[in-house]
Amino acid sequence: MQQMTEEEWEEIKRSIFEKVRRRLAEDEEYIRLIEQGHTERFNRVLAQWLELERAMQERDHHNCAPSQCTPWQCPDKRVREAWEKLTDPINVLPLENLYYQLQDGPQLELAREALKVCRDRR
Repeated sequence: MQQMTEEEWEEIKRSIFEKVRRRLAEDEEYIRLIEQGHTERFNRVLAQWLELERAMQERDHHNCAPSQCTPWQCPDKRVREAWEKLTDPINVLPLENLYYQLQDGPQLELAREALKVCRDRR
């Protein structure tokens, strides 16, 4: 077997390093795109969450019995539409993210139910 010269070794090293450098650059771009996508999905779910909150506050209280005060039982069309958007199956991951950021209380219970419905709709 023929021994390689110093220049040949250097060329092989440069070639390997260049391939690794390109691969890392591709990975960084891929990671950046994934993170951007996660942020956009989370922002979308947060906007839907706020839309549901607004619809719940503006609903017609006269037509809503106490047992129907949850979004999934509310007769108000705006509340039901906001609930349907929020619990779309594409929102599972961002809803999980939102769920883990909420403190105990009614908001956490609402997020828990939204996540359950979202998963059931898959």
